[in-house]
Order: sequence, then structure tokens, then C-alpha cells
Amino acid sequence: MGQTILQVENVTKKYKDKTVLDAVSFTMEQGDILGLIGGNGAGKTTLMRVISGIVMLDEGKTAVLGGMQEKQIGVMIEGPNVYNDMSGIENLRFFGRLFGEGDEETFSNLLQMVGLADAGKKKAGKYSLGMRQRLGIAIALLGDVGLLVLDEPFNGLDAQGIADLEQILTRINKEKGISILISSHIIGELTKICNRYLLLNQGQICRKYTHAELLKQAGSEEQIENYIVSSLGGAV
Repeated sequence: MGQTILQVENVTKKYKDKTVLDAVSFTMEQGDILGLIGGNGAGKTTLMRVISGIVMLDEGKTAVLGGMQEKQIGVMIEGPNVYNDMSGIENLRFFGRLFGEGDEETFSNLLQMVGLADAGKKKAGKYSLGMRQRLGIAIALLGDVGLLVLDEPFNGLDAQGIADLEQILTRINKEKGISILISSHIIGELTKICNRYLLLNQGQICRKYTHAELLKQAGSEEQIENYIVSSLGGAV
């Protein structure tokens, strides 16, 4: 067992008469890449917003623990927050001020990490979707980040863009020791990088798996996606 860095206990969130999250509980450990899987309306984005402090919960609590106590949560939800009329490096400088970060070497290292070193002076409005996603992740990594929360980062990317992003996220996790909570409808891509999974259905966590447990249940890597879809009643 690794060190627990995030604890979510009985989190409930309602919008008017609709319960979007219903007593959700789970933990994340240092080094996890945790895949959050569920259909439209399952509550994935709301859960990520609650963990990130963007929306208030109605009941329960979330807490960062252990080595995360002095670290920040980096967030990219519903697409990258990027200014098109600024270059990549100018975006990092602008958002860096919000985190008290003004080190040019840090900005250069972040661009290098997300594969944008050669495009740092190019206007973000000229970036491809994949490049914009990667710049958004670089922005989310500003500050002393211990947990990265990514909502559907593969959306709209072609096969090469997805492969590039998977490689970058794996590097961020391994080299920087940053844990990642990631959601995606593209289950086959999540299974390439995640070591743990939460299946969310109608605001409740219905299954929790390590990759080894999921592989044992599915029978083979090739059958994992079909097994997950079946577990969620086809609602993915």
C-alpha cells in the first residue's frame, strides 16, 4: 500500500431535485493514475469539480493527505483554458503570475515536458487541438502540483494525438511523481496508462478495480473494454 494522498468520504451533490453524486467514497494513493469511467450524466465532471474545489459539496468531505498537504491540485476540466492571442510561453507567464511562478526556466521545462518546446513562441490560436490540450496541461502543472485532474483530455484527438498525450501523462506521473485522476469515454486508452479504475453510474461508484483485478475479471487485455461496458449496462 502506498501513501494515501486523497480521501473522498460520502460526497453528495444535488442540483435542485436531482442527486448528481450519491455518497461517493474512494481514496487515491501516491503515484496512482486513476481512471474514472461512466456514461453521460454519471457524475464524473461534477466529482472532479468537487475534488478541485470548483463547486461546493452538499454532504461529506474531500481531503488531501500525506505528501499532498502542501501541494496543489492542477485542473483541466471541459477543455484547456488558453488565450489564443498569446503564444504558448506567454500563456504560461500569464497564468504563472496567478500561482506566484515567474521562473522562465520553469516555463521552458513545462513546454519541453508536454512536447511544445519548438512551438513555445507560436500563437496558441494556431495550435492544433492536441497542442492546445498539451498547453492546457502545462498550465495546470504550474505551481507545486501533486495531483492532476483531467476531464476527457482525449476528446477530439486523432490516434497520434492520443498516443502523444498518453506518453506525456505517463512521463508526468513517473518522472514528477504526480498522481493523475482522469476521465474518458475512450476506455481502451485509459487501460494503457491507468493502474486503478472507478466505475461511476447514476452518481454512485458501482465498481472499483486495480488493473490486475480488472484484467482477471475480463480474462484478457482485449476484453477489458467490453467487460467495463457490460458492467455499466452499456452506458459509456
